[in-house]
Amino acid sequence: MDSQAIQFGMMNSMRTNNVLLDTLICLLIPVFFKCLYDSTTHLAPLLHYFQGLYRKKTDQVLRRIEIKQHFNSYGKVHDGDQHNHILQKAISIYLSQHLDMDNQSGRYELLEKLDKTKSDDDDNNNYYGYNSERSQLQKLDIGALPPLNDWITIEEGVEFCHEINNGNNGDENNNDGNNNNNNNSGGLKESTVTFLLRSSLSDATDRIDAFVNRAYASYQAAVIAKHKQDKSRYMYMSAPSGETTSTDESTSTAAVQKYKRYALSEDKTFGSLFFDEKAPLLTLLNNFLQKKGKFGIKGFPYKMGLLLHGPPGTGKTSLIKAIAQHTKRHIVNISLSKIRTNQELMDLMFDMKFGLAGEDLPVTLGFDKIVFVMEDVDCASNVVLARNEDKPVADDKDDLPDLVSLSKMEGFGSDDAMVGPANKGSSASKFGPKDKLNLSGLLNVLDGVVDSPGRILIMTTNHPEKLDPALIRPGRVNKKLMLGHISSRQTHLMVEHYFMTTLDIKQKKAIDDIFANTTNKVSPAQVEQLCAEYDDVSEMLEALAKLGD
Repeated sequence: MDSQAIQFGMMNSMRTNNVLLDTLICLLIPVFFKCLYDSTTHLAPLLHYFQGLYRKKTDQVLRRIEIKQHFNSYGKVHDGDQHNHILQKAISIYLSQHLDMDNQSGRYELLEKLDKTKSDDDDNNNYYGYNSERSQLQKLDIGALPPLNDWITIEEGVEFCHEINNGNNGDENNNDGNNNNNNNSGGLKESTVTFLLRSSLSDATDRIDAFVNRAYASYQAAVIAKHKQDKSRYMYMSAPSGETTSTDESTSTAAVQKYKRYALSEDKTFGSLFFDEKAPLLTLLNNFLQKKGKFGIKGFPYKMGLLLHGPPGTGKTSLIKAIAQHTKRHIVNISLSKIRTNQELMDLMFDMKFGLAGEDLPVTLGFDKIVFVMEDVDCASNVVLARNEDKPVADDKDDLPDLVSLSKMEGFGSDDAMVGPANKGSSASKFGPKDKLNLSGLLNVLDGVVDSPGRILIMTTNHPEKLDPALIRPGRVNKKLMLGHISSRQTHLMVEHYFMTTLDIKQKKAIDDIFANTTNKVSPAQVEQLCAEYDDVSEMLEALAKLGD
């Protein structure tokens, strides 16, 4: 029956023929129904309480699994220190797989499909990082679960109840006229999700514990199997500020930086790179990986810093991909333009936790699994640029700029370029954060007190002369690689590689003559493009000759 019809019926039955009293009744009845409707979420716990009064407390064991979810304008705010949501997820998946819901009321919920068999299409999409709607939907499965706020028997002697309490604590705190705490808590809404398990049998505790342990063990096994299937390497990039995890100050929990990741291919290797210093670089990398040579000497710093510089199109990005492929490492892209404070840079370089959408826990990687990359550092931030000659320069024995230099460096950098989120722990004024990113903070990350064994860091620039000497001095940078225009010798090797042939003497001489007679500089990217464009070596050499004219 319609609620409005019920209200009109009550008004008619309660009519007193007193105009004032009848008007008051008409006003109060809708209010009564509204309060009754809003209180439905609290009725079930109240009924459970009264039901419990009829039971002997010694006859019942009750277990709770509770989480508090917070929501802001961006959606759910994840609490890095709260892990009960994983246990609740494990129980939900286990119930959907083992609980017989035939002839019982319940609800449907889309759950993660952990035991799915991967098709060829799934492998291909995962490898190349495609996030099509189809592939996302294939990761979910429809699960039948018990109804909310109602007890249901899930196995012999064990009952289960799923409660959700949508509170508005955050809003209530903000509406009391006190605006002192509106920095982070404004608009924050709280919801409490509780899983209840109870039993009245003599071995109630053992039965409940056994069920929870089975559900969690099943979830653990499925997650481990899923991760073992993923053999891909990824490039991690910090998410935009709107997607960065943040928490309410009242929760006293630290934020976990959110990342997006993209699968890396195995196509770019040193076999398809051609530059004069390839052999020495490979020797250096192999010694580093195997702890041989200088890296095998006790006390020698076990970390590597590379500076790649040269004109555009000379292979700096390709070399980064080849180094990551050769070392079997992931790539973490550090964009200095998005970093505002020294603490933020420290967190990115040393926390080694990468929060990902759809993952219950952040991915944890060691230094030996990562290649850190700072591309175009001269364009990304002014803090890396060389200081004026009249400003004090860092003393080599101190390895850090002196205090006078640091105080002057505080003003460097463009506020417009630094758009990343401020660190929760740092204080800030209207003029910017007090811990503003500066050269001292960057040097401390590269070569400070905190050690980073096994770390590989690559910086790229088109203008190394613009960089501060303290940033690229020996000890912080193991090797500087000038990736310039391609030589005739490297052109021989590239043409033979892409055409899968061996050049004869006449063809090699033609290439040598082109480079000897041209005044135009030819980049590796230009030669590679010609190799891709032509199917015949002679036609390619003719095009190369025109390129050199």
